[in-house]
Amino acid sequence: MDSYAINVINSITIGPDTKQYIQKMKKYISDPDSFHGHMNSLVASSQNNLSKTTLNFIREYNNVYQAWSREQTLMQMANKFDADNISDLFDSFNVSPNVDSILKGISKTRVSRKGPSKKKF
Repeated sequence: MDSYAINVINSITIGPDTKQYIQKMKKYISDPDSFHGHMNSLVASSQNNLSKTTLNFIREYNNVYQAWSREQTLMQMANKFDADNISDLFDSFNVSPNVDSILKGISKTRVSRKGPSKKKF
C-alpha cells in the first residue's frame, strides 16, 4: 500500500492549499486508515485543482485500500473465531496453583545427563 500512497503524494502539485495535506499524508504513509482519511479530505477540498493523474492514483489507492480493509476484517473475524475455539477447547483444562504438583511432574520426567552424541554421520 505504501507504493500506492507514494504515487498519490508524488503526483500532487504542491501549492499553498495542498502543502499542509501533503505533509500530513507523508507522516501517515505507513498507517493506511489515517492516510486514507487525509487523502480523501484533500480530494473533498481540492478536487477541482487536482490533476487527472492524481485523481487516477487516488482511485487506484482507494481500490487497494478497500481490498486491504476487507482482508483486515476477515483476518480479525478468523482470529476471533480461533480464539473462541481455543477457549472452548481448554475450558475444562485446569492448572493447579500448587507448585508442589508441578515439581512432582517435573521430577518424574528423566533428563539425560549425557552430552551430545559423538556419533559421526
